Amino acid sequence: MSFSTHTRAMIRYIEAHLQGDHFDYKEMSDWIGYSEAYMRELFRRNTGCSLSFYVRKRKILASAFDLIHSDASIMDVALRYGFANHESYTRAFRKQVGMTPSRFRKERPIVGKEELAQGVYGIGLPGKKERRSDICMKKEQYKDNESTILYGVPKVGWGTYGGNTPYPICLKACMDYLGEDVSYEEVMVSGGAAFRLTWNEETWDLSNVDIYHTLESQDVYYIGAGALGREFGFLGREKQTSKEEFIRFIRKHIDEGYPCIAQGIIGPPEACVITGYRDRGNTLLGWNFFQEDPEFGGSVKTDESGYFICDDWWENKDTHGVMCMGAIRAERISRKEILEHAVRVMTGRKENQYAKGLFAYGAWERMLGNDADFRAGDHDSLLFEKCLCLNDAMTCLIDGRGCAARYFSRLAGLPDISEREKEAFAHTASSFERTEKSICQMRELFGNWEDMGARLSDSSDAGLRKKACQFIREAKKSDEEAWQWMKKIIKGIK
Repeated sequence: MSFSTHTRAMIRYIEAHLQGDHFDYKEMSDWIGYSEAYMRELFRRNTGCSLSFYVRKRKILASAFDLIHSDASIMDVALRYGFANHESYTRAFRKQVGMTPSRFRKERPIVGKEELAQGVYGIGLPGKKERRSDICMKKEQYKDNESTILYGVPKVGWGTYGGNTPYPICLKACMDYLGEDVSYEEVMVSGGAAFRLTWNEETWDLSNVDIYHTLESQDVYYIGAGALGREFGFLGREKQTSKEEFIRFIRKHIDEGYPCIAQGIIGPPEACVITGYRDRGNTLLGWNFFQEDPEFGGSVKTDESGYFICDDWWENKDTHGVMCMGAIRAERISRKEILEHAVRVMTGRKENQYAKGLFAYGAWERMLGNDADFRAGDHDSLLFEKCLCLNDAMTCLIDGRGCAARYFSRLAGLPDISEREKEAFAHTASSFERTEKSICQMRELFGNWEDMGARLSDSSDAGLRKKACQFIREAKKSDEEAWQWMKKIIKGIK
């Protein structure tokens, strides 16, 4: 199918305006620079279908993604894409997809990326998951792309999927876009992030919970992608690494329709999703946890799709690396391998100044119990930093162990495992639930965020930190029990 430059521009406009009650053809014609009548004729001539038919089709396919990857009601999904009632949506959906929305949601076909035109991707029904052999290698075509944008990649942020760990949140968003039906709990568990805990024994370190510390070097990133059976590429920002190398890496993967995950781009070096580029890669688009934060994203422009637009990403020294999950490489890792990764992550150990796994609890308790670290009259910024460290550690455990508990509880309910395995999985889930509960109680002990610093440094409330340390010990005990149960399960798997 041949597409003119203007037709590709129309497709980009449509992808950025799929949601809403009314699709404004007049506004689109003004944006393109042609009369509405000529715009419609041009589109029909280049695509073989009417513009209104195409818009309706794209709305239906985008809504199909939401049926699979959100808990919104069918009526809410219908309204989101401009259908006035359940009946009109169901008729249009059945005509386009061949089944009703309710049946589609129940059967869960593959919904993921589709190349709509050169440099434009959106949501489609690919029919199968893409392997490297399925990719049409169009290097000669792609090399001259001024821009490529992947529309429909889910937005990421704090609380997305009910989680608070950026890399797994970004990873799940990318997997959703690529047609993988995988839960946030599975991503957290299979990559090992659900089991992490790190504590710097020398200082109150705001990087304690960074996923980078889960294992050694970039292992956690490789494992996270490999666990899902995907190709993986990583480019770190070393002294000799150039901006051009970053751009080549990003363009290669984006041009093939694969979103990238980067560290930084806007604000701190947390994971974010790159969904496209302009100006041959000098300007990046995507989702970032800080794009709406006044401190870091105050000057950031926003595309009509909602994606950030950033052209000073290389000047941000917290842009530390970029990675990509590509085509399917192999089957997802086995249950045994997941358990082995979990045991490895939780095993107590020291790495330089960091106590990791079960050792981190003792280091955390010692620093929280040190009266000298919580003197009344300490500088507000120092106290605030300690509060952030405590809050981050609690959030890390509540998010991670909560995911682990739900994952093992689900395994315990599988019909194809032995009674012995069911019991072991149930005990593991119960242990992680107790860890989560202990830390939730610890958080309740501190009260509101605004009161946390004052209570920690208040000499008249000296027992607060002792109570908190007790909850840390309880969490360590239940984590040790889960760790032992997982080791028993591994021994029983042939």
